[in-house]
Amino acid sequence: MKIVAKFTAMILLVICFFLISSAQPLGLNAFEGQSSQKSITYSPHRNQPVRFDKIKAAGKLFEFEAGSEFKKDFDGDDDWMRGLAITFKNTSNKNIVYVRVFLLFPETEDAGPIMSCPLQFGRFPKKPSIGSYDNLLKPGEEMEIILTDDEHNRLQSFLKSGSFNKVNRLRLFLESVIFEDDIMWFGGDLMRRDPDNPNRWLPIDK
Repeated sequence: MKIVAKFTAMILLVICFFLISSAQPLGLNAFEGQSSQKSITYSPHRNQPVRFDKIKAAGKLFEFEAGSEFKKDFDGDDDWMRGLAITFKNTSNKNIVYVRVFLLFPETEDAGPIMSCPLQFGRFPKKPSIGSYDNLLKPGEEMEIILTDDEHNRLQSFLKSGSFNKVNRLRLFLESVIFEDDIMWFGGDLMRRDPDNPNRWLPIDK
């Protein structure tokens, strides 16, 4: 009986040693195995009134090719989106007063609706007010929008609220552009403000 007991105790000791010794390396490997490679993708609309020219991320500057889909893989640390900046150009023949771009994070779709963060140029006009805009982007002019440190910190808190301590992939999406004449380009369509409800926009018949 003593031999059996000693043998059983030895087996249990070996199992415990295996579990203890393997627990930490597995955790470290899971952490270290998370790729440092980041990626940015962007698919332009055929008729969009602004052209993305450059994007800065992880201290690197990347250039877009006009009218083409963009995908760039690169190395970066967990803080790779701090100071992110997008340069775009007004390619229309009208003055632009507002642009909104969304930063989309595809990895978050596994947990539900995709998480996103807006970046914008100008101030959204709540009512027609030609000539009283904070910023004006004329045809042919370029503008840079930057993810500020405050916005970056809020973004990190937002991602953590969805249990994402970090993300490695970013997709750019141009949502809307509003012109000085109060016409809005929205996801490929032109919209006109409803004269009876300034908060509602109606598609312009083609």
